[in-house]
Amino acid sequence: GLCPDTEPCASRPPALALRCHVCSSSANCEKPQSCAAGMQYCRTTTRVEPLRGNLVEKDCVEWCTPTHSLPGQVSSGATATLCCQGDLCNRSLQNGARGPLAGPGLGLALALGLLALLALLGAPSL
Repeated sequence: GLCPDTEPCASRPPALALRCHVCSSSANCEKPQSCAAGMQYCRTTTRVEPLRGNLVEKDCVEWCTPTHSLPGQVSSGATATLCCQGDLCNRSLQNGARGPLAGPGLGLALALGLLALLALLGAPSL
């Protein structure tokens, strides 16, 4: 069912629907999904399991209460919860307030870009 733009349509998410990564994995995972109406936060829950290792769960939630525990200070069986507002803000395991290009990823991207540029400039044409 397609819906005319002039009428509300229940089967189509509103244009302002929040998008979060929704997935469950032993490591960081990325799976963009549109959230249901009314969802306000993207949540990342990291649970430390003594035998199985970490479990990372990402989802959309209406309310979210962060629990602050720094990596390395989480005791086994503990859970750390990160909350953020903004499309796909739960991409990394860090709090998303610093923006998508903060941290070591930016330096790596710059280095790779520079290498590619040098290769283009310095490579003899074939």
